[in-house]
Amino acid sequence: MKRHVTTSLFSVLIAATMLVPLSACGSRVEQEEQQQTTQAGSVNKQNTSTNQNQPPAEGTNSNQSDANEEQEPPKPEVKKEQISLYYTDDEMLDLHEQKAEIEYSDGKQKLEAAFAAMKKDDDKGEPSLWKHAELRSVKQEGTAITLDLHLPDDARLGAPGEMLALEAIEKTYFQFQDVTSIDLLVDGESVDSLMGHMDLDHPITKQ
Repeated sequence: MKRHVTTSLFSVLIAATMLVPLSACGSRVEQEEQQQTTQAGSVNKQNTSTNQNQPPAEGTNSNQSDANEEQEPPKPEVKKEQISLYYTDDEMLDLHEQKAEIEYSDGKQKLEAAFAAMKKDDDKGEPSLWKHAELRSVKQEGTAITLDLHLPDDARLGAPGEMLALEAIEKTYFQFQDVTSIDLLVDGESVDSLMGHMDLDHPITKQ
C-alpha cells in the first residue's frame, strides 16, 4: 500500500513537471500571436495613412468635375460696326451725317450703343439733338423696336428741333436692316407728341 501511494505521488510530480513547460510554451505562443496582431494593425495604419497622404495618380478624374465647374463661360464675341449719325448746326436748319463706330455683343446692345453714340456731340463741334435724353429701356420683337425715353426739361426742343430730332432717330435706327418700325415711349407711356410740337405715330414705320 505504501509503495502504491509513493508511485502515485511520483506520477503526479512528473505530470506537474511536464505541465510547467507546456504552460510556459502556451503563454509564449499567446504573446507571439498578440505581437503579430499588434504589428499587423500598425502596418495597416501606416498603409492607410500613406494612402491618404499620397496625391491621386496621374490621369485620374477626381478633380476634373471641380475644374469644369470652376471654368468661366466663354465671353460673347464683341462686334464692331460703323454707323451713320445725324447732327445739326446751331440754327437747326438741317441734318449733317457723320460716321461713328459702335461695339456690341448682341442685338439689344447694338440698339443701346447706337443711342449712346447719338447722344454725343460731333467731333467737329456740332451738337447732338439727343444729348440730354435718357434711354430707360429698349426692346426688340422681330423687326419692331420700342425705345422708352426720359426727357428732362433741357432735352425738350422747340418745333424745329423736335422735327430734326425725330428725323435723326429714324435715320439712325432705320439704317439697320432688321429694324422696320420704331415705337417711342416717354416714361413708359405712349404719348401724342414727343416734345409737344409734332404728332407722334405709334409706331413710326420705315418708308
